Amino acid sequence: MDDFSLVQKCIEGDTGAYRHIVDRYKDVVARVIFAMIESKAEVEDLTQEVFIKAYKSLPRFKFDSSLQTWLYRIAVNHSIDYLRKKKLARILSFDGLDDWLLGRLRGTSYSSPKIPEDINRAEVKELVAWGLSKLSSDSKTVLVLREFEGLRYEEIATVLEISVQAVKSRLFRARSELKKILTPALRGDV
Repeated sequence: MDDFSLVQKCIEGDTGAYRHIVDRYKDVVARVIFAMIESKAEVEDLTQEVFIKAYKSLPRFKFDSSLQTWLYRIAVNHSIDYLRKKKLARILSFDGLDDWLLGRLRGTSYSSPKIPEDINRAEVKELVAWGLSKLSSDSKTVLVLREFEGLRYEEIATVLEISVQAVKSRLFRARSELKKILTPALRGDV
């Protein structure tokens, strides 16, 4: 069943339809939350809270964006609120982090430091987590949505409620900041 039909059924009181929405999107919502906070135990609770918020807000959902994009926005905003309350500001790990970093640092899209051949995947993952912990919440959020979740610029703009040009600017700054943070560590200067 498509998202529109599921939302309609939910609004009409069919709780089983909402179960389908949760099953369909719980993993992507949890990944976004996990990328922004510290504890796996808290991810589960926050994911549930996001879906409770979404359920209460469904009657106001107008399909101006996809249901997935709308859920991303709720997850990002809820995570930011949580981080503000708890003053947490780092990401511990994320599946695919090491591949992303290695690709970005070895890539030719911009000047990249050489990665020592003996560095292992666990070290890279730890290094990226450390580097991301140094970034601002805005920088982390835009990197997570683009690089880890694979959202297009337009989708990120919708989630963050900013322009596409602002997304591009934030993404450029976030990548530059991360590179600046990680380059000394890769050279062993940290």
